[in-house]
Amino acid sequence: MRVRALIIIVALAALFGTAHAEKVKANQSTKVFSRPGEQAKVVLKVKSGQGMTVIGKEGRWLKVRVQGRTGYVARSTVDMPDDDEIVRNTRRRPFVDGRGTKRGFGGDGGPDDRVGADATGDGQDDKSAEDETPKKPKKASDDEEDAPKKPKKASSDDEEDAPKKPKKHGDDEEDAPKKPKKASSDDEEDAPQKPKGDDDEAKVTDDDGGGDKTDERPMAHVSSKTKVFAERDEESEAQFTARPTDILYPTDTKGKWTMVENEEGDAGWVKTTMLDSEEGGGGSRKRTMELRARGGVSLLSQGMRSAGGTVTLPDNYNVSTSAIALAIGGAVLVPYGKDYVLGGDLAYDLSKAVPGIFYDPDGPAGPMPGSNIGITLHNLNVRLLAGYDFHKKNGMTLFARLGYHYQAFQVSDVADFTKNTAKLPQEVYKAPSIGVAIAMPQLTDKIGIRFSLDAVLAGASVTQTKNLEDGADPSAKSVDVGGLISYKWQKTMSLQGTYDLNYASYSFGAAVANSMRGHTGTGVGRTDIFHTITFGIAYGF
Repeated sequence: MRVRALIIIVALAALFGTAHAEKVKANQSTKVFSRPGEQAKVVLKVKSGQGMTVIGKEGRWLKVRVQGRTGYVARSTVDMPDDDEIVRNTRRRPFVDGRGTKRGFGGDGGPDDRVGADATGDGQDDKSAEDETPKKPKKASDDEEDAPKKPKKASSDDEEDAPKKPKKHGDDEEDAPKKPKKASSDDEEDAPQKPKGDDDEAKVTDDDGGGDKTDERPMAHVSSKTKVFAERDEESEAQFTARPTDILYPTDTKGKWTMVENEEGDAGWVKTTMLDSEEGGGGSRKRTMELRARGGVSLLSQGMRSAGGTVTLPDNYNVSTSAIALAIGGAVLVPYGKDYVLGGDLAYDLSKAVPGIFYDPDGPAGPMPGSNIGITLHNLNVRLLAGYDFHKKNGMTLFARLGYHYQAFQVSDVADFTKNTAKLPQEVYKAPSIGVAIAMPQLTDKIGIRFSLDAVLAGASVTQTKNLEDGADPSAKSVDVGGLISYKWQKTMSLQGTYDLNYASYSFGAAVANSMRGHTGTGVGRTDIFHTITFGIAYGF
């Protein structure tokens, strides 16, 4: 009767225990299996204290959802509510009431879901084992099956369950107690597991069972405490409340909303703009804005060439100067759908030549002294950005850039030829630009990089100071190559270092007759090469 009552209790618990989802916590480091039974494939390892959502109960096993995965854990490895505890019948000793010495109710072996540690934790015997009194040995006339058996060496299947009788010192060596031995690789999975530290958290097995690896699913956090909704509507039911310290797993994005799961398997929709990406989760899927300021140095070089003109000034010469550089700007990026990013970028660079371009009109041997000509260079770039997110761990995104480039080359005292002894003209260069960039903002936990290439291929406009023109029909093409490396100093602050190389080729056509530049050749051209290195800080919000 007691056995029947136990079966009925367990069946009713399995039937009605799944009527509603409940939360449990692991009371030890434990494995989550793909099916009931410790010989099943391990799909996840969780540490002690890990929360899980119960979605089903099968005898001594709970079907749970944790960290976005579903599997089975033994009841003994979790803390159950007081009103949901079940009687544990571990049967860690042989039956002596005539049903044989193997586990189960008369079968040839134990059930599939009771192997290794018997799915009950540390092997504690139930109270029913203490209540039963040992049977007296039967007479020889009794059936052979019921006759008491001499102690024999336990088989591998019965070794754990067979009772051990104390041996005298003089017993045979074979029957002597054995010292604990190191578990073999075949038995290692079934052996009771010791609680482990945080290193066991969030490990999963390879699809081919070849070993453990870390969870590589994209992870994110909310930027502030927010509700996660059942539907893509703030009026719908809230599934749970996410906090900035909670780890979330994005699974889908539709419009302005992203489906996320928490570590306990709860799922719902949250606005994409509320999410910050985490390492291993790829690029940010929320709107981001950045302000930046950097300082550094520039090296400015010009080379003038005139076909058919003199071999020296004013037709053929090279000048260069160093400059102090200041770069400020900002950018905004907004996710569009699951894979795309749209945005814009504004950059302003100022270079001030120190001490300026040195020019000696009659050379070192002449009587006229040389002088430094003050130069200031203004660069403004406005760009529209469209990016494709590769959903890589490093956040790799490829951008197409369409922009407008403005450059002003200013000369101090341009009209005073006692100071502007080289008669350099001021110049304004305007043109549309196209380009590409590739960014990996999470190359490592702290370091991000970006490479860019922009070009002016057509449509450039070049104007120079009247009566100081280099030619009658100016045009230009240019290429700008840039690199950036950033270091995440704080959550919203990054240190940045950049290098930019700008190469521009100008064609001015034939010399202008009334220009004071004095070119004598039939065609005038110029090449500009600017190197700029800057360091600074960026603030993101």
